[in-house]
Amino acid sequence: MNLSANSMLEGKYGYEKMHEIYGKVGFECNDYSLERLKNDEDVLNSESFRTEAENIRKSAERNGLTVNQIHAPFSWSNKLWLDDSFFEETIFPRIVRSLEIAGIFGAKVAVVHPLHHFTYPGHEEEIFEVNMKYYRRLIPYAKEFGVKIGVENMYQVDPRRKHIIADTCAKIPEFIRYIDTLDSEQITACLDIGHTTLVEQLDEPWDFVRALGHDRLGALHVHDTDYRGDLHTHPYNGIINWGEVTRALGEIDYQGDFTYEIGAPWAKWMDDGMVEIQARYLSELGHHLISEIDAARPAKA
Repeated sequence: MNLSANSMLEGKYGYEKMHEIYGKVGFECNDYSLERLKNDEDVLNSESFRTEAENIRKSAERNGLTVNQIHAPFSWSNKLWLDDSFFEETIFPRIVRSLEIAGIFGAKVAVVHPLHHFTYPGHEEEIFEVNMKYYRRLIPYAKEFGVKIGVENMYQVDPRRKHIIADTCAKIPEFIRYIDTLDSEQITACLDIGHTTLVEQLDEPWDFVRALGHDRLGALHVHDTDYRGDLHTHPYNGIINWGEVTRALGEIDYQGDFTYEIGAPWAKWMDDGMVEIQARYLSELGHHLISEIDAARPAKA
């Protein structure tokens, strides 16, 4: 199992310096964010996008890394996601471009959020059908570009009470239903460990791991929370029981990578030397957690 860092340092340094730091401190992979595709002027939205994608891949390789995973753009406003013409003319083509870029990177998984910009309570079946159509449109592109689509568990904020509530794939039976109904080699579950703690249910992250199991669970977003906010902080900086998480991942013989999805406010005011110290700590912490997973794997005959 490889340890992957998300693009938490790209905003501070750009991808070349980010890759240099990650390689230096012991990461094996980069989960590259394609949020930049939201910017109409970005080179990845130009005819030169393949050259830029190759440059990113080569930057990673120069530093002993692979790009194991990408995250398709997701943070357009709800209004834009729900605008049919904008979705068809802009959003959907850029999700497809994300899959092609993932293929150029040689990434194994492209995380693509389900469509979840609707009122969820009471509309679960309607949203399910919308997402089956959405992912089925994407599957042929994923197959063409040699990448799996990672379906992620989501949450939303209640518009009146302003607290987090369940959203698409936030409940174990629905998450399993999505993966099993799509029933494709190009579809896998990307379990966002932090998101599992935020909705009003009794299931813990390790319950999701065991329920999804070896065959469905192909990717992770690893971060910690206080069970109230989507903090995207590093393990042991919240209250998730990481011993239980690693034990469950080992028991199902999880075969994907251990991929951080950590925010980078910690890097904003740090000098370069301190950024490297923190990055090295995150690398050592991740490798420790991987060793705990490996120790919990079933004994081989």
